[in-house]
Amino acid sequence: MTTSLLTVFILSLAGAWFGKSVPSLGYTVWGTRKVNILGLFFTGAVMILFSGLRRTIGDTYYYIHMFELAEQAGNPMPVIGEDNFMFALLQYWIRAAGGKAEAFIMITAVMTLVPVLLTFRKYAPDFLLAVFFYFTTGTYYITMNGIRQFVATGIILMATKYLFSPKKTDFLKFAAFVVLAYFFHTSALILIPIYFVCRRKAWSPSTFLIIIAGVGVLILLAMFFPSFTNILEGSSFSHYNDGWFTEGQEGGTNVLRLGFHSIPMVLSAVYYKELRKYGTATDILINISVIHFTIFLISLYNWIFARFAFYTYTYVAILLSLIFSTVMKDSKKASLKLILYIAFMFFFFRDAAGADAYRSDYFTPNNNVWFSFIY
Repeated sequence: MTTSLLTVFILSLAGAWFGKSVPSLGYTVWGTRKVNILGLFFTGAVMILFSGLRRTIGDTYYYIHMFELAEQAGNPMPVIGEDNFMFALLQYWIRAAGGKAEAFIMITAVMTLVPVLLTFRKYAPDFLLAVFFYFTTGTYYITMNGIRQFVATGIILMATKYLFSPKKTDFLKFAAFVVLAYFFHTSALILIPIYFVCRRKAWSPSTFLIIIAGVGVLILLAMFFPSFTNILEGSSFSHYNDGWFTEGQEGGTNVLRLGFHSIPMVLSAVYYKELRKYGTATDILINISVIHFTIFLISLYNWIFARFAFYTYTYVAILLSLIFSTVMKDSKKASLKLILYIAFMFFFFRDAAGADAYRSDYFTPNNNVWFSFIY
């Protein structure tokens, strides 16, 4: 029996719907009622189990292979100062405790998805919509094809409180989480400049400078990238320098994908006046959506740059849930809302739900993989 991503999507929405229908007594930062614990737990259990029990989805096979190679080599202690030291140390601890590769995949699934769902519970005005957009923007299945970076993303999400905080001193707390995430994946450092850029007023001159800078970077890459690839030497991305970039073996993001990821930014511009009344947090979310779009704009040159969007996907889902649950609840916008729902579902089916790469034979209860991580 094979469990498809579509099944996980439906079950996750069912859990989120129940959590929303019988809300808890707590409130989100937007003043809406939080999802109840049972709905949160059910949604999380479905998403984590499918992700944590996988073996063949995305680059999971290679992570398992590297984990087992280190096990066969006697579980060497990672060297302090090496790239992604904490990620290597995490694997070392799991092997030292007798855990197998299955335990490693399950633990990283928890570290990735628990922060996402907790962030949605507190910062998404509509938990159900946030989960819907987390799937239909392609984020959920991408988490299974970039394990290190999404573990780092989970750490960053736990610092969301400090990202939204008006206190300037809270930057140091946010930076502490970024530094910790850096030791899991070096790309986390990009959150430092993002922090300062996104905390400005949305659709101010700085917002347009972000987009102009993205266009400029795209032009410069097209002109100078062959020599720029020398920067990759010695980094965790050095293997991409061997033909992937220099010989054109990998292309860029297609224009349709860029257009799809521009939707949150465009909606935030159209409905900015309505969104502004919800406070400065909306400025941060809108600016992140602009950065998100700019990342995909740059990735037109090569898809590898789209991996920086791993850090922005969750906040984009929150922004979409805010737009759809507040400013688009007007009956006059019902037709546009329906069209957009169809567009997101189309993207989801086109990119993931129908792809064999995102199916799992290990999700069924009668499969021994359920228990293999404990012995």
